[in-house]
Amino acid sequence: MAGIRPLAAGDIPAVAQLFSRVYPQTRWGSHTACETYFHEMFFANPWVATQLPSWVAMEGARAVGFIGVMPRPMRLRGRSLQAAVVTQLMVEQEKRYGVVAAQLLRKALAGPQVLTISDGANESSRKMWEALGGLTSTLYSLQWRRLLRPAQSALQRASSPHGRAAAMLATPVAVLADAYAAHYRALRRPSGLSEEPLDAAALVEGLDGAARRVALSPRYDAASLGWLLGQARAKRRHGELQARLLREAGGSIAGWFLYYLNGAMSKVLQIHARDGAERAVLDHLFQHAWRRGSAAIEGRMEPRLARMLGQRHCLFHSTSAFALIHSRDAELLGTLARGDAFFSRLEGEWWMRFNGEPSEVAIAPAAARKPMTLQPALP
Repeated sequence: MAGIRPLAAGDIPAVAQLFSRVYPQTRWGSHTACETYFHEMFFANPWVATQLPSWVAMEGARAVGFIGVMPRPMRLRGRSLQAAVVTQLMVEQEKRYGVVAAQLLRKALAGPQVLTISDGANESSRKMWEALGGLTSTLYSLQWRRLLRPAQSALQRASSPHGRAAAMLATPVAVLADAYAAHYRALRRPSGLSEEPLDAAALVEGLDGAARRVALSPRYDAASLGWLLGQARAKRRHGELQARLLREAGGSIAGWFLYYLNGAMSKVLQIHARDGAERAVLDHLFQHAWRRGSAAIEGRMEPRLARMLGQRHCLFHSTSAFALIHSRDAELLGTLARGDAFFSRLEGEWWMRFNGEPSEVAIAPAAARKPMTLQPALP
């Protein structure tokens, strides 16, 4: 029988070995690099709390199961509350360890946190989560997508050898078609906003303002947000992180965005627009990615922007990665169900990089990158 207990720093090598057995396709340059990342995430993040540990299942010196827990402070209508993000639930593949996964998840959900979140879960994790009293957030499991170069985007999705060959021949025609279409998609029209680099201090200030418009929001300071942005920038498998603060002509903040730029499908990490500036902020984001060679851009559902996303020609779709929530507080669950929350990919687990990094992503220019497909976060 496996013994389940709180994770200790000395368990990291055994957990990294388990990770390499369960996910042999990951791209860590060395086992040491993988160990270092696990330690950074669970013992050196800004919110480490002894009362909210990660959990490990051990058989002697061998790890046979693991679930990561990262504390995340939030606030509900101005009241501080403790939330936790759970990630990397994994067990040995042998059938006899199947019950260990449920035991680990039960331990994580039974902590002192008021809210537990996972936003990269697969189907098996979702079923287990719901069996233990959690819910699937249909709203935050949706994604939006804006095609910036529709013809080139369609060609990039060709997967067979014959399809790729035909796509190469058709590329010049697709480029011309997309250039013509851009005139009719507001991609060449100025948004009326100016942009500047977005750093942790400016983002803290912006988030404080955004928090006043919703019931539930994250609680950061400059140090914790600086650490988080540094981790997000280190994730290169989706491209290079773009972070911009947007101002109106008078100097007031209209909003901001953070997204990973690549030539196929750029991916939004966080976006915010103040009331009345939604169209300008979205248009500026689309122009920013389009001018840098992206064929399309996508992000998680933003309830405050849903109406304008539809008006700006975005498509909505579900994915195989689910957003899961667990709480015993009915008010909190209702707040999330209504979408009355500031909950971006930066507040979940999506920004983490347990998969490692493909080396070519860091050096390929956006316009030259090969099509990349978003993979669900490891369960």
